[in-house]
Amino acid sequence: MKAPTGMGIYHGNGEWLLKPSPFSSYPSLLKSILEPMYFLWRYNFDYFRLNGAVQKAVKSFDMVYDLLNDTQHKVTYFESPTELWEAIGLQRLSRVSFHDLLDGLGMYRDKSLELESGSVKGERWNWRKWIPGIGCLRAELVTAITLNTYNQDLNQMNGLVSLVAYVPVGGKLFSVKGGNYQLMESALYQARAVYDNSTCEPSMRRIQREQKRITTVVASENSMELYAGPEPLGKFDVVILAAPLQQCRIRFLVEDPMGLDEVVLHEMPLSGTIDNRDRDDFVADETSLKNATTNEHGQHLFASSLPLSATVPYTSVVTTVVSNATLNTTYFGLEADVRLPRSILVSERGKKLEGITTLTILSWESGIMKTFSSGVLCTEKRQAIFGPHHILEYEQVWGGEENGKYGGATPSFGGGRHPESLPYLLYDGSEHWGKSKLRDGPALYYANAIESSVAAIEISAIGAKSTAKLVARRLGLIQPKEDDTGHGEL
Repeated sequence: MKAPTGMGIYHGNGEWLLKPSPFSSYPSLLKSILEPMYFLWRYNFDYFRLNGAVQKAVKSFDMVYDLLNDTQHKVTYFESPTELWEAIGLQRLSRVSFHDLLDGLGMYRDKSLELESGSVKGERWNWRKWIPGIGCLRAELVTAITLNTYNQDLNQMNGLVSLVAYVPVGGKLFSVKGGNYQLMESALYQARAVYDNSTCEPSMRRIQREQKRITTVVASENSMELYAGPEPLGKFDVVILAAPLQQCRIRFLVEDPMGLDEVVLHEMPLSGTIDNRDRDDFVADETSLKNATTNEHGQHLFASSLPLSATVPYTSVVTTVVSNATLNTTYFGLEADVRLPRSILVSERGKKLEGITTLTILSWESGIMKTFSSGVLCTEKRQAIFGPHHILEYEQVWGGEENGKYGGATPSFGGGRHPESLPYLLYDGSEHWGKSKLRDGPALYYANAIESSVAAIEISAIGAKSTAKLVARRLGLIQPKEDDTGHGEL
């Protein structure tokens, strides 16, 4: 059997929506000509509709880097991801599902290939089913890519993150040789280099790396103290949280700004504060009394509820790697001598029936294969796919066993139904303690706030750069000009 090549989209129960290119065995030059023509014929107008939307989004994204590098103008200091998306004209995409966005683009939708039943609004006679070789880009390639990348279907994805996921299909892919962990190594190296060449007073503790499991953050009037269990790690003016709130397992507490009892700590108001009204101000019904819950001193709680984007668990994904595997062609409804796809993606139905979102053949000679799935693959399932002699080499549950309660691979985007993101500045001590001088107090920043609408390595870097600018401004290291205000669409 020839070595696997290309990709296919599996529909479950031995059916395929898209098999490997029929030109995979052709000479390279001829293959490079025929394969694009094959896909253009298959997806025709829809390919150009979606590609046009992607290129338009990429053009808007290209504005981000100049904006973040600009420290002179106030409008380039974005207090929240929402302000950034609004400034470059992409906020509306985060408020609709990917299905709704594709409907707006006029893309063909074959409801029979989706799990949900029913007709599509505005559905008309389908001429595509009468022409050989015509497929449905939405149900095939687009769905397969989003399931592979985010383990969520087009109703669960918002329009913005979906366009970001589709960018590699029509553009260049870049990777970090040796692994993405080197991004942090490089950042620390560059930070040390900048500090060593600066005029600051020398100090070995200004730029350091310590591996500690932070469990508690306590804010007082003038600083924030970090704890690793009972061990205090020091007091800081600014703390940056660079992990999702849903996963960090950190208690954020604050001393009483009223000064009534310094020993008793309260929940830190990460999403702002609520009015500290008297209990008698509430109408005496069950709901109102619940809202009037008081703390140990009879005061009403200061913290408002967090938005859904900061509380919904991340999507759980399981990575499985096996060796000495022989892919069961009969299981996938293929002939024994057929040339297999190197990457097997799935449709909505394929995911539901088979439980996997991707299967990749890493080494055909050694039988090394990797899968992504929503749950752990049982022994019987693995044997059905990989044969009885396979060896389980690696299994990682991203999100833990509690339905992603304390982890997960990607944010749950909710189909644009909860796009509200937290600001980068989660807690401002000067405001909470009622200080007259702006930014005179401890501060907690949240770089991962941007993940509520989009999640990718490049997006995380944008969130980090946005946060760094705000912190530098707070510390007086950079200052914008005073002659411009507000955020218009740039």
